[in-house]
Amino acid sequence: MSVTLTDLPLLYHTHHSLEAEDIPFWLAQSRQFPGPILELGCGTGRVLLPLAETGARIVGVDKDAAMLAYLRANIPAARTAQINLIRGDFRHFCLTSRFALILLPCNTFSTLPIADRQIALNRVRLHAQPGAYFVVSMPNPYLLEELPPIGEPEVEITFPHPLSGNTVQVVSEWQRRENGVEFQWHYDQIFPDGRTERQSLTAYHLHQEIDQIYAAFKKSGLFIAASYGDYKSRPFDPDESTDLILVAHTKE
Repeated sequence: MSVTLTDLPLLYHTHHSLEAEDIPFWLAQSRQFPGPILELGCGTGRVLLPLAETGARIVGVDKDAAMLAYLRANIPAARTAQINLIRGDFRHFCLTSRFALILLPCNTFSTLPIADRQIALNRVRLHAQPGAYFVVSMPNPYLLEELPPIGEPEVEITFPHPLSGNTVQVVSEWQRRENGVEFQWHYDQIFPDGRTERQSLTAYHLHQEIDQIYAAFKKSGLFIAASYGDYKSRPFDPDESTDLILVAHTKE
């Protein structure tokens, strides 16, 4: 079986579903702040589908048509009525609905250009119910700043291709660029005859000082209630934490 363009969402979803340590955290947010949920950058539904299993009503927004197509094809029949998927850029969309909980998981926020982050936060505030909560995850900005200039390619994980059964080897690397770090993940499908076919994804995380991030939230009318350093909800430590997870609400 040869690789097709539709394999990439499947490989991405399979890869990241093996690294699901954040899912209990997102489920806990939905229990703590019940109500309709808006997930920005929902992708293949790695977070959205477990949330739907709780019975919550969810709107998912993503600009990648292939990722959304994969998600649509994998929504259980019992959950279709409670899930609405919208293809769009979450910096510019406008819905008539308002939400009790808005999520931006999977480190997507730090891939936005600095100038666009305020725009995205304004969109969040526009779609929030009174007293709503917004929860967003990103890499620890201090950690990004301290990474070496180059991260040599290394095998991160292997798994069987869900369709062909061939071994898929995930190779990750990074390179420091101006004002940020570019990460690449290569999905190498290894065929029985020794051939390898590669598909790749790139994420460019731009560095921004934490006090500037906090100021942007406040400017949009979003007030930080908690900051965590990992998905076990331990307090954020600039020197030790791998993540920066912010919980904000619409009341100061």
